[in-house]
Amino acid sequence: MLLPILRHPFLLIVLFSLPSLLLMQVSPVLSSSEPTPPEPPPKDSPRICPLPKCQKCPTVEQILAPGVGFALEMGYGTAAVRLHDGNYQPIAHIDGTPSYTLLLGRLATGPQNRIPDHIPSTWGKLRYLQQRAQRVLNKSLGWPATPETAILADLVSTLKLETEAALGNGQKVAAAVLSSPDRIKLTNEEITDVFDYLGIRNLMAEPDTLDDLYATSSAYAGFGMGLCEQYTDPYACEREESRFPTQRLLHLDFAPDSLSGAIKSLKSVRDGAVEEAFISPELGLGKLDRLNNKLDLEPEEEGAYWAAVTNRIRALVQSFNPQITELILTGSSASDPRFKAAVKDALRDLVAEGTVKILNEDGKGSKEGKDKNLDFVFATAKGAAEFAKRRQEGPVRCVEGEECKQARERLEQEETGAREL
Repeated sequence: MLLPILRHPFLLIVLFSLPSLLLMQVSPVLSSSEPTPPEPPPKDSPRICPLPKCQKCPTVEQILAPGVGFALEMGYGTAAVRLHDGNYQPIAHIDGTPSYTLLLGRLATGPQNRIPDHIPSTWGKLRYLQQRAQRVLNKSLGWPATPETAILADLVSTLKLETEAALGNGQKVAAAVLSSPDRIKLTNEEITDVFDYLGIRNLMAEPDTLDDLYATSSAYAGFGMGLCEQYTDPYACEREESRFPTQRLLHLDFAPDSLSGAIKSLKSVRDGAVEEAFISPELGLGKLDRLNNKLDLEPEEEGAYWAAVTNRIRALVQSFNPQITELILTGSSASDPRFKAAVKDALRDLVAEGTVKILNEDGKGSKEGKDKNLDFVFATAKGAAEFAKRRQEGPVRCVEGEECKQARERLEQEETGAREL
């Protein structure tokens, strides 16, 4: 086990050289994205500051490559792919190890913000720098950055292998997007540590209007909502998004290991932060399964469990003053009719009748046209895959010139012709 940094001279050197190390990591990105003089945005654009022209066009491989999305949930992880033709392919649902479940449970009940700006004390900030230096050292040795990195990487590695097997033809997952529960909020640093260890580029680490992707926005995208169609034209995309109605979204996730809820006001998937969120591991469906295994189960115990689920959801909605206008469900247990009945009871007299229509359906229609219940399980991973596809294909924080647009049009014509043969 590595010695604490303050007792190890080499680690002290790493600590004091950390700013230069970070600058070395960032400088290639800065030098490769130096802007050209921007052209004014279109008159009907909601943007005030113009975007620079992209330095280069995306390659054919970048345009055609599938977007890979991973979603970490409380007791499991999922993977999905967004193909270039617009279809989604659910890949894998993998249960986490006991260590994974314990880690996610600890994060769910720990501090919501784990970045330096939110550390209140000077000592806390110094300890963060110590831990950061240790992470850098561990990564330089080819080790997981932290013990937590190793636990998360174990599950993500399995999802990665399953995805590569499904893609076939020797395709490797070189870049991806990973989402995490809104109450946990894995940081870009934590996700990048996992991806660096596995040799994957973290597409969310690249600057854009949305720096972090959490489950609510990811699931919203996975259900095909809040997404502009013209994502290769930033001005057109922003114009589309500015016309979307503002939704006050309630996202409920239900699985064997937890019940979670989040409320977010948004127009597009790239908007804002979650206003309220909770995770209750004790209210996962597994609690009821354990009760049902009791030989002396009292009839009222199951009723008490569902009453607790109803009350927790209702308390969340009552804590938010504007009325909820949109409801989405995710999780491997979300299709349970008893859960839907509990949600109906929780939202009675609090939301409009049209808002709970999803509770009368098997799930949202999916582009791949398969089992609709798959959406409850894979919606979050599909949304992450959508983000991956858009960030991979680009452009990100720049506007393509006519030569890039013409190259895209030629490629699209070639692809259309190939499909018609």
